[in-house]
Amino acid sequence: MAKKKKEVCPFCGNSFAYLSRHKCKVKERVEGPEESEKSDAERRLERIEERKREGVRGLKKDEQMVFKHIMQVKDIYFDELLEITNKERVELDKILDTLSLQSKIKVTRELVVASWTKHISLLETFDVKVKDRKFDKKKNDFILDIFSHQPCLICPFASKCNNTNLDQFNPKHCPWLSDWIKLSLEGKPYERNFEGVIEE
Repeated sequence: MAKKKKEVCPFCGNSFAYLSRHKCKVKERVEGPEESEKSDAERRLERIEERKREGVRGLKKDEQMVFKHIMQVKDIYFDELLEITNKERVELDKILDTLSLQSKIKVTRELVVASWTKHISLLETFDVKVKDRKFDKKKNDFILDIFSHQPCLICPFASKCNNTNLDQFNPKHCPWLSDWIKLSLEGKPYERNFEGVIEE
């Protein structure tokens, strides 16, 4: 039986019967260590990061064109949009995915004439005005002012409060929390003094 011809490593110049099994240190220095296989968790994190980047970047020309059509009609089905934009199905799907990630449109599946299709609708944006509030940091309770005197922050029974209690010390049945919500919705200040409150 003929002896297997040895193969020469192009990096270190040594001969090996099985070059594929050789871990060349010279090659590692030249090219860097071989990338190890990525775990499922690492790949998942990479996909999440990629989706985050997709969600905040500016729209490309094709995406702007598709979004412009959706803005004009406000409501449209996938096949209609496919016809108007003259895009490939896969390409349009990717564009809709990006627009959805950026909260510009809403895509839902609907049954139309005995087949499932995507219903695309424009998400209306609202201008929210936020008022600046000034707090006197010299006051001892300025933190309570920031949180509108939310009673849970100073409640002496907070450690006992949970949703397994039937009626007392349960956030679903708390009279102080209910009063705070009511007054906050009315735009009135809430102040509660827990001194003198006796546990039943």
